[in-house]
Amino acid sequence: MGSWRVSPKRTAIVISTVLAVALTYAYWYLTTRDNREFSRVTYAEHCASCHGEQLQGGVAHTNLMANALQYGDSTELLMQSISRDLAAHTTVEWLKQASPTATKALALYIGERRRHYPAIAASYQQTFSQRTVNSLHHRFHVEQYSALDSRPYSIAPLPNGDILVSEKTRGLSIVDESGKQGRVIDGAPAAFEQFLTVQGSYVGWGQYLDVAIHPDYSNNGWVYLSYADRCQLDCRSLIPQSMVKVVRGRVRDGKWLDQQTIWSVHKEYYTVVPDGVAGGRLGFDKTGHVYVSVGGKAHYKHLHDIDTPYGKIHRVKDDGAIPDDNPFWLADDKRSMSSTRNTVWSIGHRTTQGLDGHPLSGEIWSSEMGPRGGDEVNRIVAGGNYGWPLYTNGLDYDSTEVSIGKDLGLNFPIEDTVLPAVDFTPAPALSNLTFHSGQRFTGWENDLLIGSLKALSLYRLRLAGNQLLEKETLVSELGRIRDVAMGVDGLVYIALEHGDTGSIVRLVPQAHE
Repeated sequence: MGSWRVSPKRTAIVISTVLAVALTYAYWYLTTRDNREFSRVTYAEHCASCHGEQLQGGVAHTNLMANALQYGDSTELLMQSISRDLAAHTTVEWLKQASPTATKALALYIGERRRHYPAIAASYQQTFSQRTVNSLHHRFHVEQYSALDSRPYSIAPLPNGDILVSEKTRGLSIVDESGKQGRVIDGAPAAFEQFLTVQGSYVGWGQYLDVAIHPDYSNNGWVYLSYADRCQLDCRSLIPQSMVKVVRGRVRDGKWLDQQTIWSVHKEYYTVVPDGVAGGRLGFDKTGHVYVSVGGKAHYKHLHDIDTPYGKIHRVKDDGAIPDDNPFWLADDKRSMSSTRNTVWSIGHRTTQGLDGHPLSGEIWSSEMGPRGGDEVNRIVAGGNYGWPLYTNGLDYDSTEVSIGKDLGLNFPIEDTVLPAVDFTPAPALSNLTFHSGQRFTGWENDLLIGSLKALSLYRLRLAGNQLLEKETLVSELGRIRDVAMGVDGLVYIALEHGDTGSIVRLVPQAHE
């Protein structure tokens, strides 16, 4: 019999066709998901006739958008109210048989509407408006500081008053004290344009992530940069692949110099999963270590595999050396050479969008996106298991129970996990966080300031250990907050993304009238 061989050209055509079909389906699925979502459809079909299409209420029926609801509006209290309401009616037999998951989905829908969370596409169209805000401890003005050429991911204020800006598809630049943005810094790693845009969100490989300065920057000048390092043919792939990589360098005269690799992984861990879930946040403790977050940039089955980088927070020394007191460290002859276990600090994370060290203790804290519900603020401990995807306070985006952990056969008791210090449900899509420091807002000393993407809001949390003492929404309807940072002048700087550009705004204290 003659040998059978497929030509490379035909193979490329087949792969390209399959990829095109997959991307077309993914685009359709994502752009139509909101209209097909269970809780939205269920409310429209079975609740709107009494409570109104816009939740505005009706004759003898509760206005669900009222400033205050009789029984409260947390997700748990809304679930109780729904169950209580159902028990008093006999015309909703379909929902009397509903699972707690379906009841929770309705509660989430009501909670999201009450908080005026926009659709993802609409959130990118939010326009910034200056205003004066009277908060619990301070009166302040929100003002624009700088207009950015493209969407930011991170900002890092410098001791001289300048601000380093990491823009997803443009690169690294500096905004000076007057708010003027300079050109892209020459010699830094390449940034790649998005492949496509879905509901306003960029889908692509090779985007910039976090930028941070060394705690002793004034003396050593080190700037740390995380980005999605991209490969394609050098990964033996026709499709681009990427993975979080961390480097450090110095910026002098508009150039990136002295680059050193701080954290990277073997090419076998690069994936076609787009960079939107890469994470890549950076944080420093007080003992010379830098922490790196890596999201679920792979199939979820790898999140609890200690030898893989995904769904974890990693810890190295500030020069990239690996500490042998990391919780999963093994000698070279005990592990595979491509294993990333020696840098793993904690596991069971979904998409960690924020990292910062406490200004007094140096403890690392994170903000983490859940699915639909279950956004978390966590204190990160060595060897900690944070539960995802077996445990979450959220639901899947189609309003079903998150079953990924069970489907994968994960089996560990919740008592073996580190529970969140603060749960945000409904989920506002938490982004980066910082601890407040400085003398301009003394009433916020050491409080956590946390941005959000979907809720367009900035939050302030006061914590004692893992106990939440105070929670306040400082500013709402601001825009998609990618980063929040303390300036050398004691003001709070916030990076916003909107449309295909961005802004830096700042909070300036005002005297009470």
